[in-house]
Amino acid sequence: MSDGIGPLGDGAFAGIERQAGRVGEALSRALAADEGTRAELHEVAAALFALQAREAEWAALHRLIRGVLDGLAPFRSLLVPRGGDGLGAAERQALLQNWRPCQRSVDGLVGFAEEVQHIGRPFRRDGRQLEGERWAVDVVSLQLLLEDALKEDVPDPGSMCELAEEMDSACRRHLALAEHGLRAAVERVRRLCASLMGGWL
Repeated sequence: MSDGIGPLGDGAFAGIERQAGRVGEALSRALAADEGTRAELHEVAAALFALQAREAEWAALHRLIRGVLDGLAPFRSLLVPRGGDGLGAAERQALLQNWRPCQRSVDGLVGFAEEVQHIGRPFRRDGRQLEGERWAVDVVSLQLLLEDALKEDVPDPGSMCELAEEMDSACRRHLALAEHGLRAAVERVRRLCASLMGGWL
């Protein structure tokens, strides 16, 4: 079903943006003497901007957690539990190489978490003391445990396999949270826009 505006490429969007400017000017003139309605309109616009910012942060979180999962997969594929045997030098080097993409993905998540404004508390780390949202704290704490295991003189693949599975499970749990948050923000934007336009359409 068409929404009446067609695909919004750059050219089409520029036209809609010009229309929006004209509508905004007309509204400003119409409401020039109605301070109460102008104030309410400003509140609605502020709520829309806040919801859009929340939507953008949920979308970014979803992308970043997906990146951690993608980076973790090759590392997990090398962790085959074995009967108490440790890892040889070549196996350990392969694990370290396969861990680096996941480490970079977690670093990206941490950078985002430290600056987050609309979907939770910013992440803070003081040594091993972690503060912030569970989607950051859980992933980073498991990262630290895995990196500790990798640094051992004789790394235990069984222990690392369990930690990697925990990290995968935590990421999937928080990925679902991000999906839910994104859907909720999109729906609230839609409902607010529908309410705003309800008297005109």
